[in-house]
Amino acid sequence: MSQIAIPYQLRARLSQLEPSLDLEWERDLKSVLADISPELKESIDFQILKPKRILWDQETNQYRYQAYHSVEALSQKFLNDRMRYYASTFGISLKSLLGLNDSLQVADYLENVLEQIDKIEVNENFQMQREKLELRRTFLLNAAEIIRGLQLQPVEGVRKLTEQQVKCFIIEVFIKQQLLGYWYKPLLKKQTAEMQHPLFRYFLIKEQQIRHFDIVRTSQFLFIVAPVMDVQQNPYSIRRFLIEEKGALEGQVYLNILVLDLKEDMNEEVVETLKSQMQRMVTLQSQIHLDVRDIVHNLEQVSELKLLPLLVEPVQVVEKNADVVAQRHLKQLEEILTRELLLPMRDAIRDHLSHIEEFAYLYLHVYKIFTEILAYYRDFKAQPGFMFNSYIQNFEYKLLAFIRLLEKRKGETFIPMNRNEWQVMHHRSEQPIKDIQTTIADNVQQYRDLKKYINTLNRQKAEYEKKSMLKKLWRKDNSDEAIEITLNKLQQLKRSMFLEIIQVPRTHENSSVFLEFESLQSFQKVERHYAFPCGDNGLTRLPVLIHLPETYDDFDVENFNASMSLDMNFSAGSRLQLDHENAVNFEI
Repeated sequence: MSQIAIPYQLRARLSQLEPSLDLEWERDLKSVLADISPELKESIDFQILKPKRILWDQETNQYRYQAYHSVEALSQKFLNDRMRYYASTFGISLKSLLGLNDSLQVADYLENVLEQIDKIEVNENFQMQREKLELRRTFLLNAAEIIRGLQLQPVEGVRKLTEQQVKCFIIEVFIKQQLLGYWYKPLLKKQTAEMQHPLFRYFLIKEQQIRHFDIVRTSQFLFIVAPVMDVQQNPYSIRRFLIEEKGALEGQVYLNILVLDLKEDMNEEVVETLKSQMQRMVTLQSQIHLDVRDIVHNLEQVSELKLLPLLVEPVQVVEKNADVVAQRHLKQLEEILTRELLLPMRDAIRDHLSHIEEFAYLYLHVYKIFTEILAYYRDFKAQPGFMFNSYIQNFEYKLLAFIRLLEKRKGETFIPMNRNEWQVMHHRSEQPIKDIQTTIADNVQQYRDLKKYINTLNRQKAEYEKKSMLKKLWRKDNSDEAIEITLNKLQQLKRSMFLEIIQVPRTHENSSVFLEFESLQSFQKVERHYAFPCGDNGLTRLPVLIHLPETYDDFDVENFNASMSLDMNFSAGSRLQLDHENAVNFEI
């Protein structure tokens, strides 16, 4: 079946459609498909809807969601005994959710169980990790189905929250964000400005520039979410939404999340209520110098005007040139990212900021910029011409790893430092790569000599086979035994190198990312993807990405060495870095 390209805006809107969570998904889907051609509808059906188990029912003439989610059923499906136990335990606990009607109790239950699931130790067991992710996803979807039918009692407060607002936030914001993780997408400023009512185009945009809140659009409401000072704190926490913080003075209340009903007429009373509540919203920048705000604004402009458009614009791909187009497009993206985002960010940290509040302010905005880029990258890579493309996939891994390293290395990067302290942190960020370099350098010549000797033995064996029977009687061939001994030595050397390399991220946990076990993403292949900081103090380059098989049996030393050298010395980011500092020569 021939497929036609799905426009980005349609793909982006449909990719986050989740019938288990979106309370009015049928209405939204009908609206999206109303004015498109039959050919485009067929492409949407094949590429997006069917994988989500949204199927057309010819009898009722409408779409139906045909997926089934049961935590209890996982206790029979899972292969690992411990994971079967967890599935059974959490499946039973879901029954207690049926008896709750207090909003805060529901919040405590959900957030506590998720914390327990996330703490399950899988010890780098790939099968357990896949089952853990499936348990997490199924639990969230199961909980959403139950909460949809509960009669919840909202908490009292100045916002006068309704039951429907609380349910909508829990299901369409909190649970969806927990499912999507880094790929969760609030509205961009541009999208807010395009909304019709002046309240959005003028008031909210102006306030967002001051308060830097996120705007999340759901089926019925807009949720205006204040930023958090610590990225380890979830801005979309249910408790954060429900609880109104009391100030020191009588009647002083601070709000973290505001609600706006999209179905209301936006009359004067609604507008004034929102403006009044906005004055109670938590803000971050009251103590931030104007120069620092300008730096952040410039970085945001680079993302919104240069980087995100590269992910939104259609890319013409044909089967024969998919790799070339992918590499060219990502080269352009990485060059802009490095030159106009990473290098200015490093300069600001190293040379312009002075107070810890300024470092925290810059960190939060850089973190947000990268999570936005990652979220939009997922829709970009979902284009049919880019599916299963290794260049496209590896770049996503690098973006994800950069975010994880921002989290892990905040205390080594976004803090006041003198030049000597900066160099100490820079050398620390380089150490994992240097350790791997040392392992390769110490063993690669012996590896090559053994390979060469095996080739020599095989050649001697072939020559012996050509000899006459008489000559074979005079000289016995021992090449098979020698080949076996040498192959064993080669395997032992490979094993030793492999174990030394995978020990590096364990030794330098703060300066490494094991992607299979440090994201909510389920990987198709059983492979190891590690990422390490690169550039000046790990900030001026996207991370170096290495691939390893699950075990040493399939470890190809030469391919590993060549691939890593290529990434270190010949990527778009490395070429740009040559203009600022000496490149690291990794190749052995």
